[in-house]
Amino acid sequence: MIRKRSLRGLILANILILVLISAAVPLPNSVSLASTSEKSDLVALKVENDSTSYAYLWLDGPSFYYFVVKPGETKTFTVMRGEYFKDVSYCGARDSSIIDITRQTKLIMPVCGANTRQWPSSPHIVNITNTLKIVKVTVKNESESRVLAILTGPSTYVFSLDKDVSKDYTIAKGDYEVQYFACGRYAVREFSAYYKSVLKLKCPK
Repeated sequence: MIRKRSLRGLILANILILVLISAAVPLPNSVSLASTSEKSDLVALKVENDSTSYAYLWLDGPSFYYFVVKPGETKTFTVMRGEYFKDVSYCGARDSSIIDITRQTKLIMPVCGANTRQWPSSPHIVNITNTLKIVKVTVKNESESRVLAILTGPSTYVFSLDKDVSKDYTIAKGDYEVQYFACGRYAVREFSAYYKSVLKLKCPK
């Protein structure tokens, strides 16, 4: 009788051990809850270039990246999560700032010189013109000859216009020193570039 009880106890103990082992070993196609809750080291960065200018983007942080986005193109890149030093060249201007890419982020580059579109306030939807101010200005040649103008300020620009020609340009917002050659003479003047500003160039006196 004692022998039968001990045999039954041994069988029950073996069955319990098998149950515990099988419960501890995951099925081949199963995914543990802990692994699904972990974040990937990579995250998506979407760049939307609505302008007619090439956009150049440098990122320096957990890793280094250099991206080129064509005019009118939208591209999605995969980068390491983290905080980056961002350098952007776009619409003839350049700007540097810090950007947080710890989650999916979208960079928007509006049409050069246009009023910026309204987007929800979010650190992960970034309108480039919030830090890089681009404006559309008009340059008029009112001299008696062809004019060559060099603008030095937030960025540097060189314009060449025939007599009686007026052209629109998109440049970085701010104050400039203008050196120009017209009518066989040279002159220097100041110009403040704001939205729809007009730079009139006449024969130097």
